[in-house]
Amino acid sequence: MEPREDDGSAQREASDGEGLDHPCLRPVEAHPVEIEGRRAIALSDPQHYAESAVCLSPEAASLLGFFDGRHSLLDIQAAFARRFGGLLFREQLLELVRSLDESLLLDSPRFARHREAVEAAFRRAPSRPAFFAGKSYPAEPEPLRRFLDGLFAAPEGPGEAAPSADADRLVGLVVPHIDFTRGGACYAWGYREAAALPPVERWVVLGTVHAPIARAFALTTKAFETPLGRVETDKAGLERLLARVGPAWLEDEFVHRGEHSIEFQTVFLRHCLPPDRPLAILPVLCGAFQEEVETEGAPGAAAEAAGFLAGLREVLDALPGRTMVVASADLAHVGPQFGDPWPVTSGRLRQLETADRERLATVEAGDAKAFFRAVVRDGDRHRICGLPPIYAALRLLPGAKGRLLKYGQWADPNGTVTFAALGLYAGG
Repeated sequence: MEPREDDGSAQREASDGEGLDHPCLRPVEAHPVEIEGRRAIALSDPQHYAESAVCLSPEAASLLGFFDGRHSLLDIQAAFARRFGGLLFREQLLELVRSLDESLLLDSPRFARHREAVEAAFRRAPSRPAFFAGKSYPAEPEPLRRFLDGLFAAPEGPGEAAPSADADRLVGLVVPHIDFTRGGACYAWGYREAAALPPVERWVVLGTVHAPIARAFALTTKAFETPLGRVETDKAGLERLLARVGPAWLEDEFVHRGEHSIEFQTVFLRHCLPPDRPLAILPVLCGAFQEEVETEGAPGAAAEAAGFLAGLREVLDALPGRTMVVASADLAHVGPQFGDPWPVTSGRLRQLETADRERLATVEAGDAKAFFRAVVRDGDRHRICGLPPIYAALRLLPGAKGRLLKYGQWADPNGTVTFAALGLYAGG
């Protein structure tokens, strides 16, 4: 919009522009950071329409609760005055609003145009680009190979250890989805167990979705690009699944674009399997099961989730060839970064490991319902983000037993994440 030489009210109207007089914040993730010795709040977009984080002062961040589309700029100024006993000038507030809008964190016409363009480009693309290449891992093939080899050779990695004597009965894995720098050695323990497998027709990769989705699961028809080559989607398996459960499970397909939990597994799979061996995946992102966690009801009781898992299991049983199931799953998320009022101490780490191992014992027993109950019995206070994919894997592999291969913690007083690698074995 061109500026107009008019009276002050017209200029203010133009400055507010495109509906920003009642700003509405999009769903964002917020966590405390420190910049040059000063506390700040970092906002990021879990849906990855916006690529960069935005850092705000605690005072500015405290106003975001009023950025709900119902409060006007005047309402927000009044709230600031009540809270801090001072004045927030309109231009100062507009500067914050414009900054958030330019960063695509407001639900505004600017964001709507951007979202439409991004989603249209994703729909047109025949494959999903390697979204985190060059961010979370090297984007070039040879540096990436050396990097991944280094995870096996790391002090916490498996080194030259051979797969276990039961590896020929392997039907599934539980592996982390934390970034490779923090949890890569744990990934390596899981994929080492799969190193001696005969050819696998398809890998069902159950990822954790970190953004809101409308349904319990989200499918995609797209192949996954990696710096080591494309990983194809099992078209025959996906077609049968969609015929069984219906095309509505593609409604949330766009969420695959910026989700790392399946991408990281495709990178490891492409690295660990012989380059001349076909590799196809059936990618399934799992929602949060939040309603079931809050009501302490097993997700199998929810018709939608239960129907999808029953349909997927039926399809897998009917498909030819060998199928492997991979649950891409981290465990606990604790500390101030995740909303806890206390820092993570060494004593809390020990308590956390004890609680994690108790939960993982139910996975080793192959008991999906017991695992679910072990997570939700305390209201999921440790925020086990791997609950949906691990639960789904156990439902898809009835009778399988697990074995803990490696347990790990990324210990940080501000925000600690725990994870594990387990093998799941038939007839255990």
